[in-house]
Amino acid sequence: MNESDSARQDFLALRDNTSSAQLATLAKDTTPEASYAPCILFAGDYYLFLSQLASHTANLVRNPELGLMLIEDEFEAANAFARRRISLQGRAEPVERDSDIFKSVLGEFHQRFGKVMKIIEPLPDFQLFCVRVTSGRFVRGFGQAYELTGERLDDLHLTDPRR
Repeated sequence: MNESDSARQDFLALRDNTSSAQLATLAKDTTPEASYAPCILFAGDYYLFLSQLASHTANLVRNPELGLMLIEDEFEAANAFARRRISLQGRAEPVERDSDIFKSVLGEFHQRFGKVMKIIEPLPDFQLFCVRVTSGRFVRGFGQAYELTGERLDDLHLTDPRR
């Protein structure tokens, strides 16, 4: 396997096996706010099921632009300075509860997260957001940063480390 195929395999493993994302949203006064939420990749888009009681939800309603980061577990990483990570920028759009996509995505949430979904799905303060990503980067390790391109942002292009 060549280096490009190996990097793609690592990217897909991280993307497809990560169950939560770090969120970067903007508070009302435009200060950055970091948080996290369980996350599902479904049909090329990322989905977040968020409580309206959480500040990141209010932030997204006010300003739907956000950053997501999927990151390798620190206990699995060979080096804390070089954890594999995917950083994405996009826009969050609310998904209506009576839509077909809501039902399909929530089925995936039930499958991935189990019993807790039976408790939180009917709660009226929970809202599903579809995150449509517009750009991204995969960092595999030292000197191994890849810009994500293509229609689904799953093509990797090694960046020049001297930039």
